[in-house]
Amino acid sequence: MTMLVINERRREPRVLDAGPGEAPQVPGARVLEVIDRSRHGLRCRLSQPVRPGRTMGLRLPGGAGLVLAQAWVVRCEVCRITRHGVQYEAAWRFDSPWQHE
Repeated sequence: MTMLVINERRREPRVLDAGPGEAPQVPGARVLEVIDRSRHGLRCRLSQPVRPGRTMGLRLPGGAGLVLAQAWVVRCEVCRITRHGVQYEAAWRFDSPWQHE
């Protein structure tokens, strides 16, 4: 029997602000707000949903500008409904630590 082991990002310390510089870029969605980040993850509020279980390339701020990193969509849910539309909250998991500069 094969067992899938997922290192739960919620156990890692989180930083609640995005820090200075550019916001991460998510293909097909506008990032409205970075909620928090950790060494292996990122949680954002988005204008469009992303599909959980999907691997996608995110453009993340690094020391020399934006860098491409592969991330796994852990979850995505409706977080707010306003007169302007629906907002989503999504979380991604990175295999390698993300060093936000």
